[in-house]
Amino acid sequence: MILKNIISNKVSIYFLPFVLLLFLKVVLFRFLLLDDLNLLTTLWFELPIILIFLCLFEWLNSKAKPFAYFLFNILLSLMFFASLVYSAYFGTLPTYFDLQQLGQVSSVSESILLLIKPTYFLIFIDLLILVLLFNLTRAPQWKLSQRAVSIIIIFAVIISMANFLLVKTQFIKDPVTLAHNKGVFNFELAQIYADFSETAAAQLDFNNKGIQEIKGNTLITNVQDREKYGLAKNRNLILIQLESFQDFVINLKIDGTEITPNLNRLVNEGIYFSNVYQQIGAGNTSDAEFIVNTSLYPIGNKPTSKIYPNKRYPSMPRLLSKQGYVSATFHADEVEYWNRDRLYPALGFQEYYDIKYYGDKDTVGFGPSDEYFYKKTVPILEDYQDKKQRFYAHVLSLTSHTPFELPKEKQLITLPKKFDDTLTGNYIISAHYADHALGLFIEDLKDKGIWEDSIIGIYGDHSGVHGQLLKNEDVKLMKQVLGHGYSIVDRFNIPFIVNIPGENTGFEVDKLGGQLDIMPTLLNLMGVDMGEQIHFGQDLLNYDKNLLGMRYYLPAGSFFRDNILLVPQTSTRPKRIYDLETKQLFETNKYNEYYDKMLKLLHWSDSYIQNLPTGL
Repeated sequence: MILKNIISNKVSIYFLPFVLLLFLKVVLFRFLLLDDLNLLTTLWFELPIILIFLCLFEWLNSKAKPFAYFLFNILLSLMFFASLVYSAYFGTLPTYFDLQQLGQVSSVSESILLLIKPTYFLIFIDLLILVLLFNLTRAPQWKLSQRAVSIIIIFAVIISMANFLLVKTQFIKDPVTLAHNKGVFNFELAQIYADFSETAAAQLDFNNKGIQEIKGNTLITNVQDREKYGLAKNRNLILIQLESFQDFVINLKIDGTEITPNLNRLVNEGIYFSNVYQQIGAGNTSDAEFIVNTSLYPIGNKPTSKIYPNKRYPSMPRLLSKQGYVSATFHADEVEYWNRDRLYPALGFQEYYDIKYYGDKDTVGFGPSDEYFYKKTVPILEDYQDKKQRFYAHVLSLTSHTPFELPKEKQLITLPKKFDDTLTGNYIISAHYADHALGLFIEDLKDKGIWEDSIIGIYGDHSGVHGQLLKNEDVKLMKQVLGHGYSIVDRFNIPFIVNIPGENTGFEVDKLGGQLDIMPTLLNLMGVDMGEQIHFGQDLLNYDKNLLGMRYYLPAGSFFRDNILLVPQTSTRPKRIYDLETKQLFETNKYNEYYDKMLKLLHWSDSYIQNLPTGL
């Protein structure tokens, strides 16, 4: 009797208008995001999932029904809008996980505002149409029987299930390509399935020898055969992570003014690795912390610190702990940000100092200025020194964070007028301030007698000048600054400098390297053998060949090899190969074989992390 009554009832006036307008909304979204106007793809892969929701709303009572329809439309519109902006900034699609982290958008909010295009607001135009439509004197009376709705939802579920079964086990090399070919909703469902399916961890059938063989190297097992092994033995390690710091500002002069005079001196006195590249994933700064302390690949399109927070990672803090070191990390941000309160114990850090220690004095942007931050860090290091306790200090700067807008009193150089109110100018001024604060930190370390007893490593966590943020005047300025057009090679190139006070260094290493290689290089200099501990980086002083991957800002399988960066073909762009020296695109088939090798290294790293024990 109940079923008969349901079938005999008529569908509300909301169903057909919402189906039509939401379909057009998805068509618009796919065009703006993927430059795709294939209506059949939208009909087959996107519309069925929307239909399931709309059909379900038809089972609600008359009061709840309009609320459900409009709320669903609003949420879908916000998701599409956020995805467009996210894609413009990061060059990839956000996962459901990223959309849950919108509370962290404040860290890049000013930069994001620069990326919003007026066309993005067209995503909301159907809401205005619907409001007008249903407030007319005579509302439209389009109706459909409940029997028809039942048939629609059955077919929509069948099609959606078939689509999902096709994508659920696919390895997501490039979210944009999967979304283009199989639908945005199916990409999200495939990601959810991959994250929550209880698949068994792959067996670990590789070792460090196999990793080096893929790269073309022979594993050096005898420490006596390693160049510079133990040159900094028994020294403290101070590893400084510079926020949003790129290599192009090193040794840069504008109208005779050095942008980074302190780093330039360290380059001349120490070991300068000039051909090193970022490898972070969705965790950005926290992923950089993860990589340099584990020499493992981050997960990629999800922050490693949030996906695997309870793993017991073999790491640099744990290796140095066995040598009698205490390890501490310093960052004037909230430790809960990026889940660091769980990441640091997972990495084996014994102590951490965050905003609760530093306070809110001399705040610039997201926390205390670098000057104040470094000044308040030194007493902790001095206390270790006084106790004759060797230490590893991971020190993370913050002030040179996007959007690079410093108060007047911290703008310590004057650039030519053409740089005024530009991203390029702001970035260069910010880099100069970061260098100035670092110089004060170095002087303080020297005054306290800490400098001479330490090995100091300095590197950038990730790029600051994102190509999508550059306006026309910025493009021209960057070309003038660099002497060539700004490319992704310039964007991903970060500095890595090692200084060993008292040692006769002062040379440049132009071997290809990445953030994975920082830990093995430092430990070799400190005379700490990693033994059989799995690591995907290599000591840049001892191995000549390298194969390095990126899979967040670039599709999975993108790799650096010899003197090139190869970005594989996607649904929206052809394969690209960049010359790391000229920064220009060129064509060759020489490196095709390394694509599969790169995917194997990523698979090995993921499997290794998945197999690690939990519990700290």
